[in-house]
Amino acid sequence: MSNSNPHTVCIIGGGMSGLFTGALLAKNGYQVTVLEKNHIIGGGLQSFRRGDAVFNTGMQLFCGYGEDFALRHFIDYMGFDHNDLHFVPLDPDAQEIVWTDREHTYRLPKTRKRYEEYLISQFPHEAKGIHQLLDAVYEIGSTFDYFWLHPMQLHPAAAKYGVITARHLLELYLTDERLMSIFEYVGMHLGYNLSNLPATELGMILNLYIEGGWRIAGGNIRFAKALASFISAHNGCVINNAEVSHIGVENGKITNVDTKDGRSYEAELFVCAMPPKPFLILLEKDVFRLSTKERIMTFQNDASCCVCHVKLKKNTLRYINHLLFLPSPVEDEKLPLYISVLTPPEENQGEWASTLEILHLTHFENFSKWEDTQTGRRGDDYESLKQTLAKEIIDYVASYIPEIKQTVDKIYFSTPLTLRDYYNNPIGAAYAQQGMFLPVKTKASNLFMTGQSVQYQGLFGTLTTSIAVVEIMMGKSLIEEIAKA
Repeated sequence: MSNSNPHTVCIIGGGMSGLFTGALLAKNGYQVTVLEKNHIIGGGLQSFRRGDAVFNTGMQLFCGYGEDFALRHFIDYMGFDHNDLHFVPLDPDAQEIVWTDREHTYRLPKTRKRYEEYLISQFPHEAKGIHQLLDAVYEIGSTFDYFWLHPMQLHPAAAKYGVITARHLLELYLTDERLMSIFEYVGMHLGYNLSNLPATELGMILNLYIEGGWRIAGGNIRFAKALASFISAHNGCVINNAEVSHIGVENGKITNVDTKDGRSYEAELFVCAMPPKPFLILLEKDVFRLSTKERIMTFQNDASCCVCHVKLKKNTLRYINHLLFLPSPVEDEKLPLYISVLTPPEENQGEWASTLEILHLTHFENFSKWEDTQTGRRGDDYESLKQTLAKEIIDYVASYIPEIKQTVDKIYFSTPLTLRDYYNNPIGAAYAQQGMFLPVKTKASNLFMTGQSVQYQGLFGTLTTSIAVVEIMMGKSLIEEIAKA
């Protein structure tokens, strides 16, 4: 890769943010090289296959794919065929089902009007508060310009709600504890319970999820492959098994990146699309402001998870077209109060599910005994622990859904160590470093930052920071072009 072309860009990280950024740049004439440390691209879009079963490792669902929403506009802007991506909607009458306890189950529907009417039907004494809360949620949602593809402007709601927690926001309008506990399921999409999150995070995510959720049939990896194929078709490349080991710096600019296997890549522009902390460690010289560096190096978000990837016996569990949230069996002052259970869709999904995913959040420190080991070489005690935890989780879910126990064929169990090794986060965090709010343009004149650890979580954070990076590089706004697609 030559740095003689002023439009060459090297992106470090082939997860969602790296692929979104790379595809947008390729669309606009840049020669893009994306370096991914793993043998599978995609980050939160990764899928893996065991026999004839496909499992996702990250994203549970996609929001913003509805009519006139940012994800759909992005896909149209890129020129992708929607049929090739296989997005399928969740059940509009019960996108998410929440068990607040063994006696009470709530089926949360799609759209503000129906969501509000349903909650009021269950909690008529809280009708005024429910309406006011959802007004606040939608007011907060309106402040996130890039996701709604609005021109950037200041919104009073950001300052109004940015200084209180999500739990405080609930308490402003509601008094019924069971009703408030329903909203705690949103914490599973964010990594913490609502007492430890800003109100703006609740407003943003809940606003999006109420308006509709989708999943990709046949594995999320097909979206990652579509992005990578687009980059390759536009004079770029996505290289896997390319773990960056060193980043050269000269005169306040990034000059090159080297990989562990001895390859070196030069470019005019560089994008960090990996977690900020390990990126800093790779730098030859510091190119961040001291205050930014201190925030990155001291910030901790250790919410990680164990996942039961279950291959089901044939024709034993009916396909569930929603996300199911059960109260967590473990009380933790930081973690969400729920675990999630879902059956991912296949292509031509029929009556019966073939796989089941159970996500249970935990902390990396619970597995620190094996932190110096590698995948497949952690020892018999580690494997024994995984088997014990898998059984406990299945037994717990079966206490709510008894038929689950008879459906299990095989279990592939992942821990925070798995996440650490695949997502390149030193503490195996399953979620972004919330509250960082880093600028996408750095002190180095040719270095940019993208991804959910930079500003906001998940798809929202990756897509919005990718658009922001490309706009700064190009020196013009892309929002209107994407919105008109």
